[in-house]
Amino acid sequence: MHQNLSEAIIYISPGNESPHEKAVATEYQFISARFQKAGIPVVNLSDLLSDEHLPRLMDYHHPYLGDEFLKKHFAVSAQNPVLVYASEDLNEVHAFELQSPKQIDEILAKVISLKNEPRYRIEQSVFNLEAVDEPISVYGEENDNKADANFEKEAFRLPKDLRKSIEEIEEAGYLRKLIEYLEEIEKKNRIISRLKITGDYRIYLMDYGMKEVTMSPLLKALYLLFLNHPKGILFKELPDYRMELMNIYKQITRRENPDKAGESIIRMTDPWDNSVNEKCSQIRAAFLRVIADDLAKNYYVTGYRGEPKRILLNRELVIQEP
Repeated sequence: MHQNLSEAIIYISPGNESPHEKAVATEYQFISARFQKAGIPVVNLSDLLSDEHLPRLMDYHHPYLGDEFLKKHFAVSAQNPVLVYASEDLNEVHAFELQSPKQIDEILAKVISLKNEPRYRIEQSVFNLEAVDEPISVYGEENDNKADANFEKEAFRLPKDLRKSIEEIEEAGYLRKLIEYLEEIEKKNRIISRLKITGDYRIYLMDYGMKEVTMSPLLKALYLLFLNHPKGILFKELPDYRMELMNIYKQITRRENPDKAGESIIRMTDPWDNSVNEKCSQIRAAFLRVIADDLAKNYYVTGYRGEPKRILLNRELVIQEP
C-alpha cells in the first residue's frame, strides 16, 4: 500500500478525543491535500500499521525489535495529533505537534525548507545488483584476474530473485528512516545475533527469531572453514586448507568418500579458480535472504585484495552443538 515512497508525512492520532484531535480529524482531507499538492504523500499511522509491507521491512531490517515495536511506541508517545516527516534523503526525522489545521502552512514551509537544505545522504547498503546467471570462469586469463583479485566483485554479486526481493523491501525508504528514528529515541541497541550451528549442521540466527540460513553442504563446509579461522584465510594459501575442508564436508554429509564433491573442493581451494568467489557470493546471498546487509555483513565472508578473507562475527557469539 505504501511502497515506492522515499518520503512521507505520517499522521499520528492519539485517539484521546481531545478538542485538538477532533479539529484536526475534521480537516484531515484538507491537511492531506496541502501536502500532496507540494508533492509529499500523507500516510495515516493506522493505515501504516496494517500495511503488509511494514512487518516485512521490520523482519528484514530490524528482526531484533519485534512485531509490536511501532504500535507500543505510538500508543504512549502522542498526546496531541502529530505530523512526522520522514525521508530517506535526510539523516533526521522531524515531528510537528498539530493543535490546529491553521498550522499546516507553517509546518509545510518548515518541511520544504528541510528538503531544500544541503542533504546528508544516508549511507546505503552496497549491493552489486548485477544478476548472476552463469558462473564466471577465470581460466587462462591474466594474473590479476585470479580469485583474490576478483573477490570484491564476484563474491558480492546477487542472483536475480534475491535482487528483486531486496529492491521491493527497500522501496519504502521513509519507513526505514522512521523506524531508525524510533530506535534512537527509544534507545534500542542494534543486536548482533548469536549464530547457532546444530548437531546436524543447520544454521540459525538465534536472536532474530531463530531465522534459519539455508545452504548446500558444500557452502556450509566452506562457511565452517572460515568460522574455524577468525583471523581469516589468504586465498593464495587455500590449498593448505583443502584437507580440513574435505573433513568438514565429510562431517556434514556423513560420507567417507564424497566422490563428486572432491572435484568441487579442489576447485574451491584453487587460488587460480573463481569457484571460491562463487561460493562466497552464495553464502552472502543465503544471509541476505533473511536479513539486511547492514546486519548480514557480520556473518558472511569479506575482505580486501591481498588480505585474509574472514567472517567478522565475534566468535563468542557462535554456538556450535556437538
